[in-house]
Amino acid sequence: MLRDLVAPPRTNRSIGRQLSLADWAREQEEDRQRPVSVPASHDTPAKDVSGLVDALVPRLAAELAAHTPTAAAGESPAARLLTLDQLVAELPPAKKPETWKRWLYERTRRGEVPGEVKIGGMLFFEREPALSWLRAGASTR
Repeated sequence: MLRDLVAPPRTNRSIGRQLSLADWAREQEEDRQRPVSVPASHDTPAKDVSGLVDALVPRLAAELAAHTPTAAAGESPAARLLTLDQLVAELPPAKKPETWKRWLYERTRRGEVPGEVKIGGMLFFEREPALSWLRAGASTR
């Protein structure tokens, strides 16, 4: 495999003529007998790769940091949303989760749950309005 990477390019001796099986076998044998050149750094390829990685990591980290929103810009919109299961986990364990889900679906149909968001047919809740609604004693009738 290494030979394929560092072997000098082969001149195409078959230009203008069809290569026979014997010619191909002879070229393959010549390629196998050709000496393998050593990289100029005399390092093993693994050391070359690790050196390249060491040089690239700080640059990649800086590039990613430049493109990543900072905490000062606020949290991502997805972090502000709760799934139905996450909102159910905030409710008292006195009832089964399935019961709380039915209860929440009914309240969302009536428009009683603040911060309700439907995305692609899935139900999400904005974190702060929904949790403050629960803390304020959402009606459980």
